[in-house]
Amino acid sequence: MKSLSRVLLVLVCAQFIIVLDTTFMNVSISKLVVDLHTTVTGVQAAITMYALTMAALMIPGAKFGDIVGRKRAFMTGLLIYGLGTTITSLSGSLMVFIIGWSLLEGIGAALMLPAMMSLIAYNFPPGAARTRAYSAFAATAGAAAAIGPIIGGLFTTYLSWRLAFVSELLVVLFILSQRQLIKEQALKGEKPKFDWLGFGLSSLGLVTIVEGIILASSYGIVKARRDFNFAGLTLSAGGISPTIILVIIGAVILGIFVAIESRRLKRKKSTLLDVTLLKKRIITAGSITQMTQALVLTAVIFALSLYVQMELNYSAIKSGLTLLPLSIGVLVMSAIAGRRLSSRFSPKTVMLAGFVLIIFGDFILGLIARNATSGSDFLIGLFVMGVGVGSVVSQNQNMMISDVPAEKTNETSGFVNTFQNVGSSLGTSIAGAVILAVFISVATTTVNSSSAFSASQKDTLNQAIVSKAQIVSNQQLTSATSHLPPSLQAEIIQINAKARQRALTVVYYAIGIVGLIGVGAIVILPKSAPLAGPTETAKTKKPFRHKMPSSKPLEV
Repeated sequence: MKSLSRVLLVLVCAQFIIVLDTTFMNVSISKLVVDLHTTVTGVQAAITMYALTMAALMIPGAKFGDIVGRKRAFMTGLLIYGLGTTITSLSGSLMVFIIGWSLLEGIGAALMLPAMMSLIAYNFPPGAARTRAYSAFAATAGAAAAIGPIIGGLFTTYLSWRLAFVSELLVVLFILSQRQLIKEQALKGEKPKFDWLGFGLSSLGLVTIVEGIILASSYGIVKARRDFNFAGLTLSAGGISPTIILVIIGAVILGIFVAIESRRLKRKKSTLLDVTLLKKRIITAGSITQMTQALVLTAVIFALSLYVQMELNYSAIKSGLTLLPLSIGVLVMSAIAGRRLSSRFSPKTVMLAGFVLIIFGDFILGLIARNATSGSDFLIGLFVMGVGVGSVVSQNQNMMISDVPAEKTNETSGFVNTFQNVGSSLGTSIAGAVILAVFISVATTTVNSSSAFSASQKDTLNQAIVSKAQIVSNQQLTSATSHLPPSLQAEIIQINAKARQRALTVVYYAIGIVGLIGVGAIVILPKSAPLAGPTETAKTKKPFRHKMPSSKPLEV
C-alpha cells in the first residue's frame, strides 16, 4: 500500500506543476512586464500560448504514448518540461520566455498528462485504490490552479519569479529520481502508426480557433478596431473582426479532421483519435464541462489578478493572498465531494450544484468589484466559487475515465485534457478581450463628452485608445503622460481610471454567462455514472454505480 502511495505522490507532483503553470504567473503580470520589457497583452499571450500548446498537442501526445509506451512518453515529456523550465528561469525577453514556458513546457505537459492517466489505471488495482487515485489526481489539478497565484506571489515578492521555475525543475528532478516506482504498461497488439494528417489537421484547427480568440484583444471580438494584415489579405477597420473569420476556419478544419478520422477508422487504419469517443454522451458532455470549468476559473483568476494589481496597486504576494479563499474552497470541497458526497449523491448532482455555485460566486465578484477597496472584499465570492470548482473537479474526469476500457484511458485522457486546455486558453483570451472592449467603449465615450479637450485632441485620443488600448495603473499612466499640461494629464488619468474600473467589473458578468454552457453540459450527462475506475475490457464493464467503495485512505 505504501508503494502505491509513493507512486501516487510522484504522479500528482507532475500534475501539480503542470496545472500550476496555468495560473501562477497571473499575479506577476506587472513584474513580468518590467523584467521582460513587454506589455500586459504580451504576458497574456504567453499565458494563453502555454495552454494552447497543450491543447494542440494533447491528442498527438496521447497517441505517442500508445506507440512508444506510456512510461516512456511520460519520461520524455518530463525531460522536455525540465528543459523548458530551465530556459524560462533564465529568460531575459518575452520571446525566450515564450519558447521556454509556452512551447517547451507545453509540449512536455502534452506528453505527460495522457500517459499519467493510463499509468494510474495500470499501477492501481480496480476498485477503491484506483478510485482514490483518480480523485486525488483530479483534486490536485483544481488545487494547483487555485494555489498557483499564491505560490507565484510568494516567489515574485520575496524571491524572484525566476526561482518559481527553478522550483519546478527541482520537482522534475525528484520525479526522475523516483521513476523506478512506476510500472510500465505493456502495449498489446500491433503498434499503431502515427497519423500525421490527423495531427496536422487537429493542431491547425485548434490553434486557429484559439489564435482567433487571442486576436480579439487587439482587433475586437466582432468588428475590427483597426486594420488586420496577413499574407497579403487586409481586413479594414470597421469590418468583420479576424476573430470571427479564424474561429470559423478553425471549426471547419476540425470538422474535416473528424470526417477523415471516421473514414480511416472504417477502413481499419491508424487514427489520431478514436472518433467513436465523440458518440459517448458522458465523454462529450463531460469534456465540455471540463473546458467550461477551466475557462471560468482561469478567466476569473486573470481578471481579478489584473484588478488588484492595476486598481488596488497590490504586490504579487498580496494579489496571491487575495485568491486564498478560492484555494481553500477548492481544497476543502475536493476532499468532501470526493469522499463523502459521492457516496450519497450521483456525480451529476454534485457537479450540477458545483457549477451553479461557480456562476453564483462569479456574479458576486462582479457586484463587489464595483466598489471594492480591498482584496478582502472578494472573500465570499471567491470561496463560493472555490467550493463549486472543488465539487466539479472531484467528479468529472474520474467519471469519464471510468466509462472506458483500460486500453482507451490514454486516448480518452488526451481528448479530455485537450478540452481542458482549450478552456484555459479561452479563459485568459476571452477575459482579456472583454476587458479591452469595455475599456475602449467607456474611454472613448468619456473622452467625447469631456470639455477638457478640443475636437482635434479628442480625435487623437480616441485613435490612440482604439489602436493601443492597454490596462495600466494610474502610476504607469502618470509617467507616460508627464509631458502633458497638468490639467490634461489629470483628465486623462481620471478617464483611464473610470474605464479601467468599469472594464474590470463587467468582465465577471460575461464570464458567468459563458459559464452557463457548463451547466447545460452537465444537464445532459447520464443520471448515473461509474466511479470505480476504467474497466479492464469493454466486455467486462460493470453497470453504472453511484457509490464509491469504502476503504481506508492511502497512507502518503
